[in-house]
Amino acid sequence: MRSFQWRIAISFIILLVASMLVLGVYLTNSLRNSQLDNLRFHLQQEAKIIAEGCIPFLRGQAYSPDDFAKALAKEIDSRITIIAPDGTVLGDSFEDPSKMENHATRPEVKDALAYGVGESTRYSTTLKQHMMYMAVPIYEEGKLLGVARVALPVADVESSVNRVARTIVLASLVIAVLAAIASWLISRAVTGPVRQLTEAVRKIGAGELGHRINISTRDEIGQLARAFNDMSSALKATMDGVSTERNKLASVLANMADGVIMTNTERRVVLANVTAGRLCGFKEIDSINKHLIEIVHDHEVDEVVKKCLETEKEHTIQFESSLTKRFLRAIAVPLHSQGRLNGALVLLQDLTELRNLQTMRRELVGNISHELRTPLASIKAMVETLQGGAIEDREAAQVFLLRIDREVDHLTRMVVELTELSRIEAGQAELRIEPVDLNALSEEVIAELAPLAEWQGIAVSKKLSPDLPLILADKDRIRQAITNLVHNAIKFNKPKGKVTVSTSYDSNVVLLSVSDTGIGIPREDLPHIFERFYKADKARSGGGTGLGLAIAKHTIQAHGGEIWAESEEGKGSVFTFRLPRK
Repeated sequence: MRSFQWRIAISFIILLVASMLVLGVYLTNSLRNSQLDNLRFHLQQEAKIIAEGCIPFLRGQAYSPDDFAKALAKEIDSRITIIAPDGTVLGDSFEDPSKMENHATRPEVKDALAYGVGESTRYSTTLKQHMMYMAVPIYEEGKLLGVARVALPVADVESSVNRVARTIVLASLVIAVLAAIASWLISRAVTGPVRQLTEAVRKIGAGELGHRINISTRDEIGQLARAFNDMSSALKATMDGVSTERNKLASVLANMADGVIMTNTERRVVLANVTAGRLCGFKEIDSINKHLIEIVHDHEVDEVVKKCLETEKEHTIQFESSLTKRFLRAIAVPLHSQGRLNGALVLLQDLTELRNLQTMRRELVGNISHELRTPLASIKAMVETLQGGAIEDREAAQVFLLRIDREVDHLTRMVVELTELSRIEAGQAELRIEPVDLNALSEEVIAELAPLAEWQGIAVSKKLSPDLPLILADKDRIRQAITNLVHNAIKFNKPKGKVTVSTSYDSNVVLLSVSDTGIGIPREDLPHIFERFYKADKARSGGGTGLGLAIAKHTIQAHGGEIWAESEEGKGSVFTFRLPRK
């Protein structure tokens, strides 16, 4: 029951019913004990009378003890049993004594012989009901002749007790009904103001801050109403201020480029922004009240916060997130309030792009230096040779000049490709979009590189889809990408090897693959082959700038496509790219 008046009614009902039950249990037990005491006294008196009356029968002066028991039982309506001192049943009012077992172990018989009176209440297998047994010894001039036992069922006692219990239950139900009616009438006078207060509280809980109630009484309810109205006004003013500050804080945290995590002194998260979740790989909603290590999964952050809380000083650390693989800087600052340490504030700064740029710059400088060192050294050596007198030998001078020219062409091609790659990566390369037929481009490239393939003994074939749809792309740049792939397939092939150019499509993309039966690419080199200046060891002998695949990759990506390679060392490679149909 949610009603206030019914809570009062139930309280009264429970109190009265509990009182009646306690009283009923007490009265029932008292009545049962009184009835059992009366039955016990009655049986004891009967047993003593029977013990006196059966002495002549035990001495054989009259009928047998069994005849005495059966005759007397008809008069007193009780079960009578005459038992010898050794437990042998001499007479019983309901059974043939000769068929009854020895009664020496019966508790009432043992107590009668030991204490002068024996009593026991138990279930009788003969009469199929609970019986109370009372036994007394039979003496004549100090000599034990036997034991007289009388028994009566206790069903009458239980029946009387049950009648009293039913009366008590009925009275409890009547009192409960009367209590419910009385409590409903009493609580009805006070539930009206309480309902108003409840409705007002519900509206405030729903967001209607500042809601007021009108209660004109001057009693405790009226005082409560006035206090409620004051509280409502103060709460509205406070919540308006809190909401304004919270919105400001939420706006600042949501738009921060750095991650923010606030913990208490136990290193449990009390606040986290979206950026922190993105950098460390967790949802900020699910992070509240969790231990810091549970959401960031990096012991470096947990350790720096632990040191910050222990020393109450700022600590900084750089680490790589185990979940997002981003390189981060964590700055832990202690938080104090009224001179006490309340927790720590962790500021997460993403240094991934900066580190990648630094790494790329170092690698680029190193790669360019490596690629330039050999041709420049070769040119320098040949110039010094010519200066040393070889220029007088026209045949040797001609050879050196041809080699110098070739090296200069190589350097020029490298500079052009580097410039082109840089423009593509920076998004500055202008794409001249037009309908392009990949089949036609593939045939042009195959025809262009046919002399090179024939010179190296490589067979180039094509498997072009006859109904390949057109795509929108920069024709010259896609041709250059295909040329780079086919040129590499020819250059790094085996003698009498094969190169196959194939096209296919589905509902979303058009695919072009270049497969060869060449030397293949080692597994450890495969993830790096699209990096600029990267050359697998077996490919270095073939020359080249190491920029062709990088240019092809960035060209395909500039068109919204994807390129990848599959290879098995010694069995050849397959380079594939796909471009969107739309």
